[in-house]
Amino acid sequence: MNKAIMLASENIYTLHKWIQQVFTDKNGKGLEVMEELISSFDPEFTMITQQGKVIGVPEVKQLFTSSLGKRPKLEIIIEDIVPIFDDKGIVTIRYCEIHHECHQYKKRISTAIIDTSSEKLRWLYLHETPISE
Repeated sequence: MNKAIMLASENIYTLHKWIQQVFTDKNGKGLEVMEELISSFDPEFTMITQQGKVIGVPEVKQLFTSSLGKRPKLEIIIEDIVPIFDDKGIVTIRYCEIHHECHQYKKRISTAIIDTSSEKLRWLYLHETPISE
């Protein structure tokens, strides 16, 4: 595994740890990580939601701000990280994201493009697809 793919893989875990902290706000840590979380997205970041809507950083920021502490029992599990492509530190990577909450599991397959070419990693693109069970 090359360095860019390793950095992108590690960043997937880090970013989702922050997302879980925002949603749960356990020990008041949600607001603490909010700025770092939002700054992980490139200003031109776009995301395809599970509902097929295209959103950018303003909508993502609004989602996290309005969700602070609203899901105190949420656990986010990341599995099956698969690198797809690396072009000079711009890494395309796929992973399975599981939301475990109140004895329910909701899974999605996500494909992300993460820029690892500078010290501050930036998410450029994310596409989430729900998995029905």
